[in-house]
Amino acid sequence: MSEKTKRRKKSAAPVDEEILDEERAGGKKISSRLVVVLVAVVAFAFVLYSVISLIGIQAQINERREELNELKSEITVQEIKNEEMSKTYNLSDSERSEYIERIARDELDYVKEGERVFVNVSGD
Repeated sequence: MSEKTKRRKKSAAPVDEEILDEERAGGKKISSRLVVVLVAVVAFAFVLYSVISLIGIQAQINERREELNELKSEITVQEIKNEEMSKTYNLSDSERSEYIERIARDELDYVKEGERVFVNVSGD
């Protein structure tokens, strides 16, 4: 007798081994399909997370670029001011007194003694 028939005779209810093997194989197919689906879902979630993260990082990069451009313009303005101050510092005494007089007249509205100032009140 073969082993299959011996097993059948030993069991209380007649069960076909081939049916059991098919059920086991079918269970493995289901579980392997489940694994494939789970891996696909995890991969999709990772890709989605990566895309969202990249978009956020790109927004931060753009903000930093704007800040950098603002700082560069501030640096340019300050360099111009420094250059002007350096020129003022290196003026001769006569040039320095002319510069001081010009600043006093233009920015501080000072006048020399005995000078008359006419102001246009009509706004024209």
